[in-house]
Amino acid sequence: MPLQRAEGTFTLSARVREGQTRRDVLRQGGCSRLLFPRRDETQLEAVMVNISGGLAAGDQLRHEVRCEERAELLISSQGHERVYRARSEDPPAVIQTICHLAPHSRLEWLPHGTIFFNGARLERSMTVEMAGTASFLFYESRILGRRGSGEQLQRLHVRDRLSIRRDGHPALEDSTIMTGDGLHEYLQQAPIADGACVETMLVLVDREAESYLPRLRSLLEDTGPEASFAASCWDGKLVMRGLARNNWVVESLMSKIVPCLRSGRRLPTGWRI
Repeated sequence: MPLQRAEGTFTLSARVREGQTRRDVLRQGGCSRLLFPRRDETQLEAVMVNISGGLAAGDQLRHEVRCEERAELLISSQGHERVYRARSEDPPAVIQTICHLAPHSRLEWLPHGTIFFNGARLERSMTVEMAGTASFLFYESRILGRRGSGEQLQRLHVRDRLSIRRDGHPALEDSTIMTGDGLHEYLQQAPIADGACVETMLVLVDREAESYLPRLRSLLEDTGPEASFAASCWDGKLVMRGLARNNWVVESLMSKIVPCLRSGRRLPTGWRI
């Protein structure tokens, strides 16, 4: 029996007016909403809200973001996105996001993490087209199962892709595929995840990215035995990856890292750490 599906879409364009980044175009529909907290900063902040309460199999979300020249836009989320259990025959939920960054613009994509229930099905893609003088900061955390509820993640279907092009040339391609049964035992293996249930990735594409690397690595030294992180930088791209046994460790660390990479700006309004 077919189940009811949710659809959501938003289009947001940001432009500089009178020295501040402001909304230029805003369209939203279905279950996708954007909220705009009031902040005394030149940067515009938008908070994504999925009013359907989470993602079920077959849901469709499509987003488009455009930063005009010298615009500075921060996009976060109201809370952790949840991807609920699905039947094996159900189609996956789909999220497609396309971003365009004009010269000297900056986009910061800093949502809360995504929680995958046992049996979740999701295919997500993010495509970024940016000018060489633009700056892009990206953060994503995948929380595999609800360990606090005693859930073991045995079955999953996830295809997650990040594609960044700079001045029309490929800058970074990252794909994560997790599919099949028996994932709990697989993630327990030391060469794979050694029991970690949170996977984190942070990317900064910026001409000055290398200058942030020493400070970032110093922050990663204090993660303790519950997590393992590493960072590298090349060709104006800084990439940090990590595994942790609980999300609290990740969020505590990110509360220190994100202001560092945002030149001292405070955390997104939706973050409560």
